[in-house]
Amino acid sequence: MTAHSLTRLSAILLAAFLMVLEVNAQTVEEFTTRATVVVPGGTAIARAALPGPSINALRGVNGGDLRVFNAAGLSLPHAVIDTSQQAPNTQDVAGERFAALPIYAAAIGAGTATAAPALRIIDGPNRRVIEVGAATIGKDQKREATTVRGLLFDTRNLKSELRAVELEGRLPPSLIVKVTLEASTDLKSWRTLASQSPVFDFGSDGPSNRRVDLPSGQRLEGQYLRLTWSDTPSLAVTALRTVGVLNTNRAEAVVIELGAPQSAAEGYADWTIKPGLRANAIRLQTSTENALMPVRMLTRSRSGDPWRTVANTVVYRLASNNTAQSINPSVPMLSPLEPLVRVEALRGYSLTGVPITLALEYAPLNVLFIATGDGPFTIATGNAGAQSTAVPVTTLMPNYQSGGEFSLPLLTATVSVNQPPAKPSAAAEIFGVATQKSFLLWGVLGLAVIVLCGLAVNLLRPSKR
Repeated sequence: MTAHSLTRLSAILLAAFLMVLEVNAQTVEEFTTRATVVVPGGTAIARAALPGPSINALRGVNGGDLRVFNAAGLSLPHAVIDTSQQAPNTQDVAGERFAALPIYAAAIGAGTATAAPALRIIDGPNRRVIEVGAATIGKDQKREATTVRGLLFDTRNLKSELRAVELEGRLPPSLIVKVTLEASTDLKSWRTLASQSPVFDFGSDGPSNRRVDLPSGQRLEGQYLRLTWSDTPSLAVTALRTVGVLNTNRAEAVVIELGAPQSAAEGYADWTIKPGLRANAIRLQTSTENALMPVRMLTRSRSGDPWRTVANTVVYRLASNNTAQSINPSVPMLSPLEPLVRVEALRGYSLTGVPITLALEYAPLNVLFIATGDGPFTIATGNAGAQSTAVPVTTLMPNYQSGGEFSLPLLTATVSVNQPPAKPSAAAEIFGVATQKSFLLWGVLGLAVIVLCGLAVNLLRPSKR
């Protein structure tokens, strides 16, 4: 065989092999759910939030059956990231301002202790009256002066969560004052929020601090605040400004509503869910007012198998004094759910008259992909036979730094198609798509090996003059 014939045969075998690889590659039509992403021009690496239907369609436990295609149908390198694992990025938010109401204490005769302040607040139809007094002073005792020994702030209507307060006004120059902040609902019993916190002001060229940090998650609705200090002249504080917290990267869970059960009886309600991605939590709710029902949740893979208990909880909807309703929280799932899910009333209770709906909560997912070719780009999910082609984010982003993926602009993906995958050919129906492609691939590879072996034997023969 001549060198020209060898080159020609090798080219034919390579073309056949590439054609087999193209046949074995998956297309966008083989996935049940497709979401469209429009990527701005000049973007090299795009980040898109995966919508709920796309997450619900995932069949791989780790989200392996996900592909990103460009307009030409080319599958692009991508990575899947769970945004619930992102480190919180919090920042201060200026809140409401509350005027300072002075609390006086009378200084009495020499050699006696300062009387404890007495305080009473009377709310009238047009104004608020604050009465301040001191302990009873005897006839032989002389009231010399009154001193501000504390400040009161009416924060009863404050509904937001706090992380700190800022003091407004003038502080004693070049003096560190240790203040205590307390909260009370009745002006009798006080609980300490911050004790001996230093505040100071050393002028324009020196350090200063007017902030008092509070325990995390602090709420003061329906409460008063009291600011006190000791061994220090009166503070000329005129107001208090609250400081809230804002989580700038907090991603809410993706909720898939399954609604009412497929079947129900007096003591239980049954749902069928799609196998695949593991739900982080289950949300059970009832529309019945002032209802409370203790239940347990069970799951199994198919009919006839024993039920497995996954959680015990209480479903309730109760009205509160301020007309807002109290609703039971979601139940975290510590183990994966099987396709069949049952909610069963505990012994002695009945689900009659207490309809229950079910929803699944998934971790919010983002998809990073290389924006190669023309758009729009398609994120496809839902293919039980697809194997994961995702790469680590460290591979997708050169010179990767921790958290760098979250600095990319977040694009929105819109679900465009949600339908069964394309119907296979007649041959594929007989042998199965995966089997047909495997036979074809191995057949071409075997033929290539045989031909190459023949070429090698032919080249090793001694040539004749």
